[in-house]
Amino acid sequence: MKFTGIIAAMSALAAGAVMTGAAYAAPVSRAILQGSAPSWANSQNFVAAADPGTDVGFRVYLSWRNSAAAEALARAVSDPTNGSYGKYLTPAQFRAQFAPAGPDVAQVQKWLRSQGFRVQYTPQNGHYISAEGTVAQAQAAFGATFGNYLVLGQTVRSPDTDLSVPSSLATVVSAVVGLDESYQFVQTYRRIDAKAPPSAGFRNSPPLSAYWAQLLSPYAFPSRFKEVALSSVPWTVKGHVPDEIKGAYGISGFDGSGQTVAIIDAYASPTILQDVNQWSTNRGLPTMTPAQLVQVVPPGVYNRPQNPRQDPQGWYGEETLDVEAVHGMAPAAKIVFVGAPNNYQDLDAAMNHVVDGHLAQIVTNSYGFNTELLPAGFVKPFEDTLLQAAI
Repeated sequence: MKFTGIIAAMSALAAGAVMTGAAYAAPVSRAILQGSAPSWANSQNFVAAADPGTDVGFRVYLSWRNSAAAEALARAVSDPTNGSYGKYLTPAQFRAQFAPAGPDVAQVQKWLRSQGFRVQYTPQNGHYISAEGTVAQAQAAFGATFGNYLVLGQTVRSPDTDLSVPSSLATVVSAVVGLDESYQFVQTYRRIDAKAPPSAGFRNSPPLSAYWAQLLSPYAFPSRFKEVALSSVPWTVKGHVPDEIKGAYGISGFDGSGQTVAIIDAYASPTILQDVNQWSTNRGLPTMTPAQLVQVVPPGVYNRPQNPRQDPQGWYGEETLDVEAVHGMAPAAKIVFVGAPNNYQDLDAAMNHVVDGHLAQIVTNSYGFNTELLPAGFVKPFEDTLLQAAI
């Protein structure tokens, strides 16, 4: 699906306006950021006006230069029948051809500062400018009021209409991510514990099924979907070791030598190397060295003290699962774990960091979104990051 990005909306003086006293100042023309307000920000879900003093961190995303050429190149290098197949660019070459021009980046930074925001970080590819301020400043700068809305049992903040920027930035700014809280709808499976210790290893309770639904649990299970009654569920199917899975896919004998895989999650387990090496020993796999398994926190992300919306320890099991899955399939590959310091806002910045720094040839993510709840303006910047990844 394609999103149109920005639709310019020029304001004009009303005909016959009466001007007396001081000279009349024409209003600044604005450009609407199409799709920046989510569909759930409506009167049916409205709870109350947002607190104007709330601190917000957000990213203003800039458009690629000559985006049509970037899309064409991404297709060409990915098409085996094209003469450009496999002729990828380095990050520096990509920036030279497609990254926002330096003056454009500076113009957006200057405007954000003029609105009272603190400009925090801009990556080398100029894809976004990270800034912080208050809801009141955001309302004034982006021309929209903010409210709190009840969606899927959560109270989340959003502007009530699409955001806008000065028309001088219409061809530069593509989206703003973070002012609405669509990122709250990231879906993960995790355990919540306020003290945040490393969680105990998951253990399958016997009996295990040899095939799906061979054995059923006699217990009732809660469901997030009211229309689904789970009076019983199948016991976990007996797992397969890495060699069996590789054999099923016909990749026996490949070990991932020379490859680097980036895994994007949130937080970072303090026991990950110990855990994956114990798992590897149990399965006769080579253990990993500290140089082979690296944990990274991407720059330009919002580091906040733990609050009820965060769940560091709940992600430790997720990280362990992901690292073990990659190591099991490619025991000679290097793994770069990129962990955002929160689980609800910075996954897009983490992806940009991997791509623009070319930290890996392969990226795997273990999270998902209810895409119906995401505004178009949330998706477009991520699509642009994936364009750079393909190129």
